[in-house]
Amino acid sequence: MQVTFLGHGLESSQFNVGKQLVNSFENKYFDNFYGFVAFVALTGVDKILPSIKSSRDKFKNLRFYVGVDNKGTSKEALEKLLYNEIETYIYHREEDYITYHPKLFLFEGEKFSRVIIGSSNLTSSGFIANIEASIQLDFNTKTDKQGIKLIREIKEYYKDLIELSNTHTRKLTRELIDEYEEADLLYKQFFSNKKEESQPTDGENGNKKTKKVKLPDVDLTDGFDPKDTPDYDKNVKATQNDYDNFDYFLERFIVYKRDVRSSGVVTKTTDDKELLRWYFRMKELIRNEAMPDDLLLRLIDVDFPVGDGWEKTSMMIWEKRFKEMLAYKREFNPDSEITHVPQFKEKSHPHYSIGSWCAQQKQRRKGNQTPLWSDYEEERMNSVNFLWEVPNLGSDPDDEGWYEKLLELESYYKDKNNFKSIPHQHTKIGKWLNEQITLKLTGSRGKVKKFLNPLRTELLGEVLSKNGVDWEWQKQKEREAIENLAEEFIKNQDPKELEKLSKDERKKYQDRVSQARYRSKKWDDTKRLILINAGMELPKKEESQ
Repeated sequence: MQVTFLGHGLESSQFNVGKQLVNSFENKYFDNFYGFVAFVALTGVDKILPSIKSSRDKFKNLRFYVGVDNKGTSKEALEKLLYNEIETYIYHREEDYITYHPKLFLFEGEKFSRVIIGSSNLTSSGFIANIEASIQLDFNTKTDKQGIKLIREIKEYYKDLIELSNTHTRKLTRELIDEYEEADLLYKQFFSNKKEESQPTDGENGNKKTKKVKLPDVDLTDGFDPKDTPDYDKNVKATQNDYDNFDYFLERFIVYKRDVRSSGVVTKTTDDKELLRWYFRMKELIRNEAMPDDLLLRLIDVDFPVGDGWEKTSMMIWEKRFKEMLAYKREFNPDSEITHVPQFKEKSHPHYSIGSWCAQQKQRRKGNQTPLWSDYEEERMNSVNFLWEVPNLGSDPDDEGWYEKLLELESYYKDKNNFKSIPHQHTKIGKWLNEQITLKLTGSRGKVKKFLNPLRTELLGEVLSKNGVDWEWQKQKEREAIENLAEEFIKNQDPKELEKLSKDERKKYQDRVSQARYRSKKWDDTKRLILINAGMELPKKEESQ
């Protein structure tokens, strides 16, 4: 990472924020920009507008999020942004003592990214006249771990603004400018040929009489590009040795924490140098975000001092697992109103890990496991209708086994040739499916009937429906056979079509028609109407005894 101080005002400085904004918009490395800035003045916009306009087409996003608090933004500046179609959003809250006050500019590109953060607003004073101080961070987009982490945290912090979901954020329009002017939130600027600007000192004295400031001529075109910097981050990864030794050293750590230092911090003064090396190794894996989830959770369970960022680290892991759970739902139960992942017995099962995680959340929620269950986790799980308790109303008490069979049925239907079919009953999956259909339609045998529980009915019904199969499969086959015969009958009313059939084909067709007419005497009206609507004459329906 390349770190550069940007300052001006006390004495001449080679770099300042204005120069670096111009450079960033114009150089070839960046194609995404978000700017969060408290106050905007017309001359500040004018300084960087040509560079924005010259490169705007290559940027995927080019957005400013600006403030109007303390009367620090000018009407003319907003009008200039609007006129030049620069995508701009205003953040403003009708609350005393809360000021939107950031000065942060984020540029991203495939090779390099850049963050400029400090005290400079989007004004000539902020670029030239005031005494300002900022830091510029340039880093490799794909390899610099600290840079990647920084961008992730910035975007998470400003997530609601970036996603345009924040209720205090409004898109810049002509009507909005008029509204803010009427509310006396904007100040007006006046210019002369001497390049004088009337402006509050970045909004802090918006209600006071302002002074005219003589702005020096400064060239903003000599900023510098990012450059390759050595990536000193070690490629830290968990090894098989870390797994092999984990249980052994974890037990030693628990004893050390109990008998020597209750904080769990293993110091260099300890006589157990092996434990100290393991302790440092665990800290290294955590610091580089290379600690496997299952091992980290076990460390958290014994209050291992993972550092100041442990809570954030564990929450990142939790969110990752949460997304895996949703991915499972999208793959296997996309139309279900509930979210559920079974706990699979075999560790080799592809979804064993996420199933175990879901089971762990249930135990944590009951207070049987640490860490303590949080309101945030409760809200997140309930937002997707997570099924905390699975009703066991069917004949098969093995919930995990049932879900494994459901996945096996899904695999059967991945073969397109199996559409509108069910597995043969001689197969295990075919026998299982027949049992589920029987439970759904007629219930189990015996004095106390048990039926397929609603959750299983919903999940299995979705799989069957997607693949063209009704619960009443035999009736479906009969109905479809009648529908096919009706289509064939309509087609063969044309003598030319009938002549196209061979002698054997014609005989088979005529036999099917005769059989259908004979059997139709015992059919219900729904099936009879299919043939009647096709023009076939049927004998009278037999009266049921």
